[in-house]
Amino acid sequence: MQKATKADEALVIDIIAESFPYNPSVLSVIKNDKHEPQRMRWLARYVFKTALRRNAIFISSDRTGVAVCYRFNSHKENLMDYWNQAVLAFTAIGIERIFKVLQRDSYVKKQRPKSGDFMYFWFFGVSDEGKGQGAAHELQKAVFAEAEKENLPIYLETSIAKNKRVYERFGFEVYHTWDYKSEGITLWFMRST
Repeated sequence: MQKATKADEALVIDIIAESFPYNPSVLSVIKNDKHEPQRMRWLARYVFKTALRRNAIFISSDRTGVAVCYRFNSHKENLMDYWNQAVLAFTAIGIERIFKVLQRDSYVKKQRPKSGDFMYFWFFGVSDEGKGQGAAHELQKAVFAEAEKENLPIYLETSIAKNKRVYERFGFEVYHTWDYKSEGITLWFMRST
């Protein structure tokens, strides 16, 4: 396992974007049109840029898996963060969806600990060729080791029922469930126990 550098940008974007079509939460954020695959890549690029500044991207040793996890209150947003958010709004989300996405983001943030003193497990993806080869387990161990080193719990959200069950096997518990009816998805809020 290694932490990503700028040189890993293409690899990380490819792996994350490859996992997006299966993620109802992601699909509810990006604009649904003929450019959807490119919009997923723009979102993956935003994730990469945001997470790289937080030293938060783990890459499996076989380079087929990526986990994005960081200490939530470790980085104050700056001008570059706001710029990247604006680019994301124009390229992936679409201006007409901004208000809805901001409302959703506000609700999600209110469900997390107010202190911000936790590890946030943002994204996880394994390429098709890496599935079943141990990358997921290696990344899970790395994320848990980082949280243990920081002596912090891990928080995450998922809209994928299969992933919820996997996280429960890894020791996570659901502390809140949101039926996001306008998008037809359920979002499970989970924390390490």
